[in-house]
Amino acid sequence: MSHYLPVNNLKFVNFVHNIRAQVVANHSRWGISMSEITVLDPLISAFDAATRISENPETRTSAAICKRNEARNGLEAQLRPFIQGRLMHNPFVTDDDRISMGLPVHDKILTPSADPVKAPVLEVRMLAPGVLKIIFGGAGEKRHAKPKGHIGIEFRWMLGDKDHPPVDWSELLHYEFVPRSPLKLSFEGNDRGKWIYFAARWENTRGVKGPWTEIFSAVVP
Repeated sequence: MSHYLPVNNLKFVNFVHNIRAQVVANHSRWGISMSEITVLDPLISAFDAATRISENPETRTSAAICKRNEARNGLEAQLRPFIQGRLMHNPFVTDDDRISMGLPVHDKILTPSADPVKAPVLEVRMLAPGVLKIIFGGAGEKRHAKPKGHIGIEFRWMLGDKDHPPVDWSELLHYEFVPRSPLKLSFEGNDRGKWIYFAARWENTRGVKGPWTEIFSAVVP
């Protein structure tokens, strides 16, 4: 289903009738013949009638709902190409016109995502024996949200001992790309008590990577 078509059937009824009214009022300016919109009229009428029956508690049955769904599918099959071909990609239909019809207005200027300039904020929690949870987010972002244009973090880690911590990120041999927080790491029983060293950095939609965090450490529970 097209993302701009209301899921709720009563809202869809209003949406369709608004589209029809707007086209009728502006068909000359938009270069749309009345015959193009009146082709939809029998389908709109069938869906209206089926919706009235299916939404009435006294006549709402499985058969009525099925008939309404069939009527909607038939209407959508004709409505979607009409909207795309005659409204969304019609040079005579303005963005204000589309907004008044409840249609999306697409940004015509592609703005490249900004390069990551800050490191992610990391928080480690002991979730269960042998299990660590790494929570991450952007500095200043709410609820561990990613900064705009960032698709996730590159997370690197290794197991070692307390007396020989890594000094460079290249020593963190294990790699994970994590699109959303949190990351759960599970270990074998013989890894419990070992030290895990880890760091992360953001990556944006163009594959540009940001600065690393410090190399943090924790004990595998």
